[in-house]
Amino acid sequence: MRMLSRVLLILILCVPAWSWAAEAADTEAKKPITLDQALEIAFRRSPDVKMALDQLQKSVGGMAEAKANYMPKFNGDVTHFRNGPTFEFPPYTFVPDQATTISGSVYLPLDISSGLGFVSDIARYKYQIDYLNLMGVSEKLIFDVKRAYLDVLRAKGQQDVAQASVDVAAKRLRDSREKFAAGTAPDFDVTRGEVEVANLNQVLIQANARVVIARSSLNRILGIPVSTPTELVNTDIQVQSINVDVPKITEEANQRRPEVKNAETAVLLNIKNTKLQRTATRPSLGISGQASYNTPPYGFTTGHSTWTALVNLSMSIWDGGISKAKVDQAYADVDKSRDAVEQTMLAVALEVQTAAVNLQEAIERVSTTAENVRLAEKSLRLANDRYNSGVTILVEVADAESALTQARFNAVQALYDYAVAVAELERATSTQPEARQLQCLTGGVENGKIVSDNISK
Repeated sequence: MRMLSRVLLILILCVPAWSWAAEAADTEAKKPITLDQALEIAFRRSPDVKMALDQLQKSVGGMAEAKANYMPKFNGDVTHFRNGPTFEFPPYTFVPDQATTISGSVYLPLDISSGLGFVSDIARYKYQIDYLNLMGVSEKLIFDVKRAYLDVLRAKGQQDVAQASVDVAAKRLRDSREKFAAGTAPDFDVTRGEVEVANLNQVLIQANARVVIARSSLNRILGIPVSTPTELVNTDIQVQSINVDVPKITEEANQRRPEVKNAETAVLLNIKNTKLQRTATRPSLGISGQASYNTPPYGFTTGHSTWTALVNLSMSIWDGGISKAKVDQAYADVDKSRDAVEQTMLAVALEVQTAAVNLQEAIERVSTTAENVRLAEKSLRLANDRYNSGVTILVEVADAESALTQARFNAVQALYDYAVAVAELERATSTQPEARQLQCLTGGVENGKIVSDNISK
């Protein structure tokens, strides 16, 4: 019941928001939004989250249906008929010309073979699987939003580098034209400057296109029109040297990841299903009763009321082998689900390994690209000094400027590769801090772990 109350909280918090989310999200996206705001917009509008919640709500109904199997069943009936000539044998009237019958019945199953209990357990496991699926969808959406958000910031950072390079080259071209007009610089410097500006403008055009594409991709994930001019708040990325113990975090990931728990729960469900299928050859017991009121009385009674009480014990003697076939299929499902657990764990291990390698590579590239920027800036200063002293020609300055531009491009690329790698590792190990910040997950995650009754039992 604790788990059910948490999911109902999710439904209460999330579902009403969808009615106004479209207008709110479009309004929010037109002003600079933070990563947390982007995540909130995505969760309110994501079709995957909505579908997972719908399925979870269906499984809640499935548990209620399974519980209802234990309850007594009541039926009522009112019948009125008219006949031809009556048939009487005093004092009995066997078939009156017309009569009304009011009847009621009750049936109470007695679960002597535990079949109803197995059905209830299966419904609970289905609910847990759907709950874990919601968690998996949520964690994937968090990573997708973070990656798309960082891709936009990366593209804008490279756009700024390209724009700065164009501005510097354009200023140098103006200086060359002024010096050429004054007779202190050759025509070659002007021509070389024009070529440089043209080349850098091509780089700027490409950078502008990458910003548009990255923003459109983010808008799609947020569930808003791709042409929306979404503006983002820049994030301060603090690069830290992280030593990742891959075997240890892989083991922890297998304990946290909802996909692994989902596969493990499927094993428990299929084990219960084998027990359920085996009950087909066991006896079933039920108690039923029926009462009726006839007016006028007819049949072998002179009274208006009749009643019947029954105890029904039944057992299948031979069903042609259908039950055995279903049991065999259920055991095969158990084996298949156990293989799925192993397959899922291997996939998680690969994700963790890949994320760890990408993170280590990004950390090293951040360091080397920062050093390259420092060296390229020094090289440009020396080239400018040599050019101003008349020791070299403008080509050396242009080459140094081009090298600095490339170094800055690489530095921006490495910085955001690092941020994406951190997000990738958090996704792989199911340790995303954003999961606890979203309203729609307040009932499902505590201390980075999925909260669920009997998930691991």
